[in-house]
Amino acid sequence: MSATYYSGRYWNDLESVRRHLSIRATGQPGVTWYEWLGREGRHFERVLMLNCGNGWVERAMHSAGVISSVIGVDIDEGFLETARAEAGACGLDAEYVLIDVDRGDLPDGPFDLVVNHAAAHHIAYLDRAMRQIHGRLTPDGLFVSWDYVGPHRNQYSRTQWEAVVAINSELPEEVRQELDYPDIELMIATDPSEAVHSELVLPMIDRYFDVDWIRRLGGGIAYPILTHNDRLHDAPRESREPWVDHVMQADQRFAEQHPEHNLFAFVVARPRTILPPGQALIDWEHEERVREEEALVNGREYGPRTELALELPRAGQPGPIGAFAARRLPGLTRAYNRAVEWVRRSARRK
Repeated sequence: MSATYYSGRYWNDLESVRRHLSIRATGQPGVTWYEWLGREGRHFERVLMLNCGNGWVERAMHSAGVISSVIGVDIDEGFLETARAEAGACGLDAEYVLIDVDRGDLPDGPFDLVVNHAAAHHIAYLDRAMRQIHGRLTPDGLFVSWDYVGPHRNQYSRTQWEAVVAINSELPEEVRQELDYPDIELMIATDPSEAVHSELVLPMIDRYFDVDWIRRLGGGIAYPILTHNDRLHDAPRESREPWVDHVMQADQRFAEQHPEHNLFAFVVARPRTILPPGQALIDWEHEERVREEEALVNGREYGPRTELALELPRAGQPGPIGAFAARRLPGLTRAYNRAVEWVRRSARRK
């Protein structure tokens, strides 16, 4: 789990966003995904949490009566120390292990539940990770994923970005987002794992699991507008919430019209009984290793950049910015520089 996550202000920090997401995931505004998972008394004895961060998800699941014991893994020892202390305080039977999922092996199973909560989009070796998860689940165990599954490095399409800009322009200035198109150099410099292969999360799940339940949660409009929007998060609740609802309703319409631009998904799956022939597994492992070795040479970039990434200005390089940026996104370099300064301040606070 990236330390950057806990430094930011995300769309799902907002109560009304959580209500909308619960409706999309479970059909009920007051029922979270983990409460829904424990419906009809379903209980999980031994759970593995991927990239668990400070452990808040498993504590919430324990408080809801869904799990008995957990092993959490993360790359940050500071987060694990917090998770251990908080688990002890709430009576959760928990063990926390320092592991880089891209390089180390997951703890031995069997587990009756493995949870990916916003973790897999940080994993470069996704095929390797999903294969290990498959091998550590009981035959009737569940793999649950709640994650960002949109384009890698948040490199949004022109269709999506134009819709984001249009909806954002409808908001009053006091809650309007200062938009800047995600910059690959900034992402790699501050958190090289962020959305590294997010577009592969669902295909990798399909390789190793049979999906029982999938709900696409949208986010194509709402996530860029509501995340890291300090003016909106700082606004009084009574003036903020109507506009949050406005954005979420627009997000729902966009998701229905453009399902190909969905950014988040909730998945419940079971390990496949039969995997492809051994040669296919060997080939997948080889392809992944070659891809990552080549990426190291290319500065952790994968594939060509989007049209917008090439058109829009970068910090300190206003230059010619292209017709779209000139027409729709004035002041974008200034917003980018503010983002850089925010990252620097966050780093100094750590």
